[in-house]
Amino acid sequence: MRSFIFKITLVFMISAGFIRAFEIDPFPQNGTLTDIFNTNCLQMTQSQQMLKAYIMIGLESSFDDPAGSLKRGIPIYDHRFRKIKEYFQSQLSDTKAISAFDQAQTIWDESKAILMAPPTQAGALTLKKNFSKMIPLLLQGSKPAAKGGLELLSLTGKLCRAPMKITIDYLMRVWGIMVPNYANDIQKIITGFHAHLKELEANPLNNDKTFALLKKAKMGFVHYEMMYKSKKIFIPNLLSRKADDNFKIIRAIKKEYKKQIKR
Repeated sequence: MRSFIFKITLVFMISAGFIRAFEIDPFPQNGTLTDIFNTNCLQMTQSQQMLKAYIMIGLESSFDDPAGSLKRGIPIYDHRFRKIKEYFQSQLSDTKAISAFDQAQTIWDESKAILMAPPTQAGALTLKKNFSKMIPLLLQGSKPAAKGGLELLSLTGKLCRAPMKITIDYLMRVWGIMVPNYANDIQKIITGFHAHLKELEANPLNNDKTFALLKKAKMGFVHYEMMYKSKKIFIPNLLSRKADDNFKIIRAIKKEYKKQIKR
C-alpha cells in the first residue's frame, strides 16, 4: 500500500510541479472587524490543514510538501492566534467570550508542541481531540461580534471544514489509527454540511458568482459521501489535494461576501 502511494506521489509531483500543502496568511494589521473575524474563521479551518499535514508526514508522504508547510505555518499561526485573541478580548465585554479565548489558547499551546514534534499516531488522535474543542471556543470568543452578515463567514468556515474533517479521519485510518465513533462522526459531518449549504444558498448576499461556487462546493462534496460509503481504497495524496481545493473554493465565496459587509 505504502509503495503504491509513493509511486502515485512521484507521478503527481512531476506532473503538477512543486506545490505547498497550504499557506497561512499573516495577521491583518489595521484590519477591520470583518477582516479580523474572517481571520479567526481561518484559525479554525487551518487548524485542520495543519493536522492533515501532520498526518501526511506520518504517512511518509512529501506530496505538496506537508513538512515544509507545517514548519513555515506554525509560527505564523501562533502569532496570528495571539493577535486575534488580543483584539477580541479588548473589543468585547462578554466574560464567556473572553474566557473562551483563554481556554483556546491553552489548547493551542499544547497542540503546537505536538505539531512541532515528530508525528505519532497518539499525537494525531490528541490533535484531533484538541482541535474539536478549540474550534467551538474560537467561535464562542468572536460570537458577540457576529452581526451584520459576519455570521455568514462562520457558516462558510463550517462548509470548508467538513471535507477537511472527513479527509483527516480517512487518512488516520490509512495510517492504521482506529478513529473513535468513526461512522457517527462522518454522518454528523455530512448532515451538517448540507444544512449549512442550504442556509448559505438562501442568504441575500449571494450573486451569480457565489451561487456558482456554492454549486461547485456541493458537487465536490459528493466525492466525500461516495468515499465514505465505498469499499475501495482512495489515494491519500489526491484526497489531501482535493480538501485543499475545496478550501480555495470557500475562500472565494468568503471574498465575495466580504465585499458586501461594511464593517
